[in-house]
Amino acid sequence: MSPQKYLDAAGELLIQPPSSMRRCWQRGSACLTRLALEQGLRHYWKQVAPSVADRPMRHQLLVLPTFAGAGAASRARTAWHGLSRAMHHHTYELAPTVAELHGWHQDVTALLPQLEQAFAARPT
Repeated sequence: MSPQKYLDAAGELLIQPPSSMRRCWQRGSACLTRLALEQGLRHYWKQVAPSVADRPMRHQLLVLPTFAGAGAASRARTAWHGLSRAMHHHTYELAPTVAELHGWHQDVTALLPQLEQAFAARPT
């Protein structure tokens, strides 16, 4: 599945969650958004630095500023960590708010074209 399809599915959950997902749609939306981010980064790394594509996400996020710039790296890091926290269910924690989910969704939606531009701007 493409990153855009994951984002579209996450956006649908944000707009109109199905009644069958009454208690878990927030984490479903977070999961789909994080998958979009991870797929987008994997695609980016395969073009820019293939050896990084299969590394753990922490490593990918550490080297991202060098390749894509500080702004893109900060946006990716913030979104990924927030989405990761939101996906892990603990009985003592509330699900992420709609505002948080919208913010992460917007960050990933803005980041994916930013990564494409960073790739296009790289000297060959």
